[in-house]
Amino acid sequence: MQNLRDKLLKAGLVTEKQANESEKAQKRPKATMKAREDAVSAEERQRQEAFAQREAEVSDERRKEAAKKAEARMQSERALRLRQLVEANRVREPPGEVNFHFVKRSGKIGRLAISPDTAKLLESGAAAVVEDPGQPEHAVVPSEAAQRIYQLDPQAIRFWFGPEKPIGFELE
Repeated sequence: MQNLRDKLLKAGLVTEKQANESEKAQKRPKATMKAREDAVSAEERQRQEAFAQREAEVSDERRKEAAKKAEARMQSERALRLRQLVEANRVREPPGEVNFHFVKRSGKIGRLAISPDTAKLLESGAAAVVEDPGQPEHAVVPSEAAQRIYQLDPQAIRFWFGPEKPIGFELE
């Protein structure tokens, strides 16, 4: 079976040179089409890579935001548990004649007016001064409650002559 080129050459309608030129002209568009497809596919790849990169950034931002929300929720729950522990175990007494000084979290010196008996409990380690979340004041709690508070939030203990190490002052 002969193709059109051969038939035209046999009939003498075209010369060999014309047939070769025609063949080359037909091949060129295919090459340029391939180049265009490559260019389009390269642009498409760049677009896809940019999209994937943007998706990764958005995903990372969402993950960070979720982590922040989870951390805030945990802090809120920890503050609520701390508040419940302090309220349940607070040593309730009217202000006494002994001023007990301790260091607040801000670095300032705090003062509680307590009875002499409570001051002895604090000095012996049988009680501790802790922050009261949601209140500007501090509270005195027994050492058992101070141990649970210490496990929950060590920074909430402002003064305690505890079993492991004293908190709130330095021994000489």
